Amino acid sequence: MTRAGLSARQRVDRLLLAAHKAAAQGTRARRELVDRLLHTSGLSRPGIEWALEHCLELTPSEAELSALVQGVLPARRAHVILPANVFVAAHRALALALSASPHVFVKPSRREPALVEALHAQAPGLFELVSELEVEPGDHVFAYGSDETVEELRRGLPEGAVLHAHGSGFGVAVVDLESGTLQASAQGIAEDTACFDQRGCLSPRFVLALGGGVGDVAAFAEQLARSMGHLERQLPLGSMDAAELAEVTWHRQCAACFGRVIAAGSGAVSLRDADAPRISNPLAELEVPPGGRHLELLAVRELEPALEALRPWLTSIGCGDDALVARLRPRFERARVVRVGQMQRPAFDGPVDSRGDARGEVIGPR
Repeated sequence: MTRAGLSARQRVDRLLLAAHKAAAQGTRARRELVDRLLHTSGLSRPGIEWALEHCLELTPSEAELSALVQGVLPARRAHVILPANVFVAAHRALALALSASPHVFVKPSRREPALVEALHAQAPGLFELVSELEVEPGDHVFAYGSDETVEELRRGLPEGAVLHAHGSGFGVAVVDLESGTLQASAQGIAEDTACFDQRGCLSPRFVLALGGGVGDVAAFAEQLARSMGHLERQLPLGSMDAAELAEVTWHRQCAACFGRVIAAGSGAVSLRDADAPRISNPLAELEVPPGGRHLELLAVRELEPALEALRPWLTSIGCGDDALVARLRPRFERARVVRVGQMQRPAFDGPVDSRGDARGEVIGPR
């Protein structure tokens, strides 16, 4: 049967089968994919293997698949512009586009085309790889990248095209220092941060600490740094380019002016001075930490106002305990609210970033 004769669910099922074949342990396809990713992703080999085992959505539930397929509007043609920072993101992006249309055109990232090319090899004819977009009015475009990249794309689309934009964003971890889960929380946050070397939109950049005293905040910062350092022995940091290294240097120098910078393997946990007041709005005074496994630990007086200040950029909230999940999930419906350790393992039930309108943005007249 041709792809035009397949239902949306059948097209997604074919993609899932291709992902299983490309990532199956012990196969030549898996070895070739990992070797290729070593040259394209910038991750270490253990980091790549970890992501394939824990972050590539290979066993979605029936409910997740139904939600994904039903949450996308049908389209005559769909186009996908893939990001470079998180190689497994290609799988979900393709699933959404294939749910929308039997005619899918994919423009891989020049820096990281490995997974989408592996999926294409395992499911020939399911979608087309292209070097340039040829979007027509009425086509749907699923685009991933920075806000600047998305805005440049928006200006170039024809009137009547429908844009599903997923721009800049980051995750935040939340812990209650008076809970009994701090050791597990530190380990979970370390895993969420190490995955993809903190380059993904779900990666935590801030840790908000609620409750406890000054000593409790400092003790958790040190515990978190130790967990990050220990995990790096298992998941080494990959390579970083000159621009990333310069950003890291600048961040550490600035953070040292306002508090402590605690070494955490190759990364760091930054902590404000003990006499600094607890704050409600982290972005009022601080810059977002860079990737490469850097976290800013902030003691907050009130949790919800701090998160509200981050809402435009907030993609994921990792919680240290179930009580925090239950407290925050109803209020932040457009973010993934999960336990820490699960921030990089979202359910395969639709867009990972729900900040935009599911119907997309119809490009109007210039």
